[in-house]
Amino acid sequence: MHHDDPTGKPLVSIALATYNGRTYLPELLASLEAQSWPNLEVVVSDDASTDGTPELLAAYSGRVAVRLVASGERVGIVRNFERALAGCRGEYVALADQDDVWAPEKLTDLMRDLQAVESARGIATPAMAFCDIELVDATLCRLSASLFDITAKSRRAERLRDFLLSNHIPGCAMLVNRAALDRALPFPAGIVMHDWWLAMVVASFGEIRHVAAPHLKYRQHGSNAVGASATNQRSVAGARDECKGKAAERRGASKRRQIDGIADQIQLFGRRFGAELPLDARDDMNAFSRGIENWRGALEFVMFSHTGETFLRAMKMMRRLRKSLLSFGVEAQQPFGRRLRRRRSLS
Repeated sequence: MHHDDPTGKPLVSIALATYNGRTYLPELLASLEAQSWPNLEVVVSDDASTDGTPELLAAYSGRVAVRLVASGERVGIVRNFERALAGCRGEYVALADQDDVWAPEKLTDLMRDLQAVESARGIATPAMAFCDIELVDATLCRLSASLFDITAKSRRAERLRDFLLSNHIPGCAMLVNRAALDRALPFPAGIVMHDWWLAMVVASFGEIRHVAAPHLKYRQHGSNAVGASATNQRSVAGARDECKGKAAERRGASKRRQIDGIADQIQLFGRRFGAELPLDARDDMNAFSRGIENWRGALEFVMFSHTGETFLRAMKMMRRLRKSLLSFGVEAQQPFGRRLRRRRSLS
């Protein structure tokens, strides 16, 4: 069931990063078995699980070939996904989370849109298709028909500017072509999230398509590495006074970490691609630079982008990013476009 598939369909690799996923993996694997797309492989990187996850995968024998490409070494979520992606042989690659459940038509539907982009623009164009996402609890009971309905994330995010403050597309909803992976890999050390990096790359160099059907049950539970509940969490009402100060401190530290992470991601992106960026993407970077320079630029940037954040929060983030990015020093800001460079040379 590899490149020489009798159906003539191209191979789709499913990059699966696991860590102590034994509880939910059988349900995910069953949903991968049930995919209507006939030519599949599952490529697994395991992040030093201690619950028997690699053993479960090694013993697995089903319709879909499962290859374990790395295990035993703890590298964290970004590197774990990078190891899985690097081991994928298909011309198309989907990302999978160990605790989700896929609808049977997921890959077939996403492939239709991805191949439409390639037909129109050529296979050298980085392309991504992503489906809608149903939120469920640990027992697969529905919490929301769509992640996009209960958060500020947008189905219409497609330009680089839409991805500069936050990511809209969880990896588990993505399918990318080989051209996208060739552009995106290897990931620079220090990026915050692999799926966000992939979205930024395709938004800059190619095309992102949204498939409206919710082909994915996205499980929310206590041990999610990243979950929908992480967006815009509110503090619990009625917390005792002595706890409130500590909780506020923690929230402040968490916000600072988030802002520093965004600054890191954008700096690394600018450093990696800089002058290679197409004109639209460069314009978006310059609009972002103006946005962190002054409030008028921020207002313009936030109003004309799908930021993935509420208006007020996005404006506050732009202000905080100014401080965070200035702390990088002159050299690290170079990729941010002509405006910042020119201003420094004049001073």
